[in-house]
Amino acid sequence: MKINVDYVARVEGEGSVKFEIKDGNLKYLKLNIWEPPRFFEGFLVGRKYDEVPDIVSRICGICPVSHMTTSICALEKAMGFTPSPEIKKIRDIMALSQIAASHLVHVYALVLPDYHKVDMLIGLDEEIKRLVRLKEAINNVTAVFGGRALHPVSMVAGGFTKIPSKDEIGQMIKRLEGVKKDALETVKMASALRYPDLMSDAEYVALSGKDVYAVNEGKIISDSGIETEVSDYYSYFQEEEVAYANAKKTILKGRAPVMVGALARLSIKFDKLHPEAKKAADIIGFKKSVKNPFFNIIAQSIEIVHCIWRCIDLLEEVSPLDSLSPVKPREGSGAAMTEAPRGLLYHEYKVNRLGIVENANIVTPTAYNFLSLEENLKKLVNENIDKPPEELSLLCEMLVRAYDPCFSCSVH
Repeated sequence: MKINVDYVARVEGEGSVKFEIKDGNLKYLKLNIWEPPRFFEGFLVGRKYDEVPDIVSRICGICPVSHMTTSICALEKAMGFTPSPEIKKIRDIMALSQIAASHLVHVYALVLPDYHKVDMLIGLDEEIKRLVRLKEAINNVTAVFGGRALHPVSMVAGGFTKIPSKDEIGQMIKRLEGVKKDALETVKMASALRYPDLMSDAEYVALSGKDVYAVNEGKIISDSGIETEVSDYYSYFQEEEVAYANAKKTILKGRAPVMVGALARLSIKFDKLHPEAKKAADIIGFKKSVKNPFFNIIAQSIEIVHCIWRCIDLLEEVSPLDSLSPVKPREGSGAAMTEAPRGLLYHEYKVNRLGIVENANIVTPTAYNFLSLEENLKKLVNENIDKPPEELSLLCEMLVRAYDPCFSCSVH
């Protein structure tokens, strides 16, 4: 019996799951990311450094801030520029606002219909209203600092070309304060859903900072003991091509498949969450060591609370006086890794003395998750192999959606 989910719905981009069951056994399963490749790494070559952030933001309409920030950090390293603490704070605010915005769309619009057995959000009026309130407050933060919520224009190498006034910052804080209750209700809603049972063997990997819940810098940490600097990236990671997909699989050399994203982050750095996010997790009985990938949805809801409260704290601290410093082009190479909504995002550039890009490499969260998602799909099918084809197909789609993949990013 061959089962083809030719188009996985309610995910970003285009992918399919195809597998065959013969004599009660899974014969094969493939996650086919068939969206056409877009060759960003190729056409970045020959571009000047200050063009790169705007270009890479177009890789994704959901996480443009992550691509912009990661590229800027990598280019600044290549050219020997160190941003001020205030610039780093504002970049953290931008990153947190985007993580929360992305999680909201995923939790409410992409996965919630699975558990209510509805098409999209039909009939879920209260949930829609809550989503809109949260999304408007979060998008406002990105838009005020970035110039607009989608594909910001004010983030550049060296800082920001435009910074909001104290009054605007005060309004942002007020709007975020107004949706705190909605964020907590989101955690309760996500925890009340009935998730399929599935235990993963994946190794969780995330960025970890000394005293903070790292988003834009830190060491690479795994729950199996890896701890390394981003500069030593190639000692641990490698990219592999597969014949049946347009995305690469990024693996840890000689180790188990990896999982990145909200669930991995909570497992590794739960103790560094905002206290209010910890309280929310405690209320629902969330365990940071959970290995069920479906619980990524709950983890995202907890991160929404963290992002809102942490944004408020940073907005109250920030005093952006010198928001932009000149960056002088020079020959060099630089790499940076950040936490995009879906997990680790790596950018690396080599530039010449004029600041022209000579080489570019980008590794997205879905590339890291590719192998573990595929292996967990196999496990899910094996454990439910006696179910009707329709149920198996739906379970596979639900697992893909739980990972919150961005197939468009993966074929950059």
